[in-house]
Amino acid sequence: MKKILVYLCLCLLVAPIQAKAACDDPHPLRFALTPFKNPEALLAQYRPLIQQLEKALERRVEIVSTTSYGTAIEGLLADGVDLAELGPASYAIAMNRGAKISAFATFSFRQGPNTDSASTYRSLLIVRRDKGFDTLAGLRDSTLALTDPASTSGAVLPRRAIGQLTGVPLETYFKRVIFAGSHDRAIEAVQKKLVDAAFVSTTRLDEALRQGKAQPDDFLVLWRSPPVPYDPFVLRERLCPALANKIKQVFLGDSAALAGMFKELDINGFVASSDERYREIRTLFSSPP
Repeated sequence: MKKILVYLCLCLLVAPIQAKAACDDPHPLRFALTPFKNPEALLAQYRPLIQQLEKALERRVEIVSTTSYGTAIEGLLADGVDLAELGPASYAIAMNRGAKISAFATFSFRQGPNTDSASTYRSLLIVRRDKGFDTLAGLRDSTLALTDPASTSGAVLPRRAIGQLTGVPLETYFKRVIFAGSHDRAIEAVQKKLVDAAFVSTTRLDEALRQGKAQPDDFLVLWRSPPVPYDPFVLRERLCPALANKIKQVFLGDSAALAGMFKELDINGFVASSDERYREIRTLFSSPP
């Protein structure tokens, strides 16, 4: 009888430990941001969100350095990242590789010169207006800037579009193709005549116009993609439910503390999202070009 009682007591002591091990409660919380613009500028713009997360979660938020969409994906797969902003295509890659993540929030953008929807954006093929290019056919054997291999608007959709519109692979159609690393650098490469053309997102081009880094008459748009859903923010599924709910509340709850950030980004704010929103891009990405 004594042995049974001792066993029961041990079970009761071990049970809470096992319950805690069933989910992850990381200190600090590791947050990866997508490299769609200059990292220093991106960090400055997201600072209010980071501060609100630290306040709500009562822990430090560590920004994980990601030089590409690929490094963010690897971090999620290796459980080295807890919270991340991904592009639609990089989300598709991560999910297709078995990442245990869930999309919970995305942006609602304000409309601009090139941004025609609050819920979707597009990929654009831009050239300098004074270079004399006015058709895709005229760009044959020219130079091109992409952003990142896993960027939806800066690489994935452009590859498919060039293949479908010209019948040849993108690298064959253009004389030289470079990866600028971000949308703002791709825009700058066209401005400085380092390349003849670039694929960038409507939101990033509108941001350059809004900040005075480019003028409306600088560029000519030769191609626009179909609408694409905005970037998903994702959480690792092993995060403890209480922690995950607090994170979601920061994004989707009272946004007064983030008003300055929204103004800087020229967005309406965050809205709820889910895997269903990216089902089409996942299907597109997993099918042959």
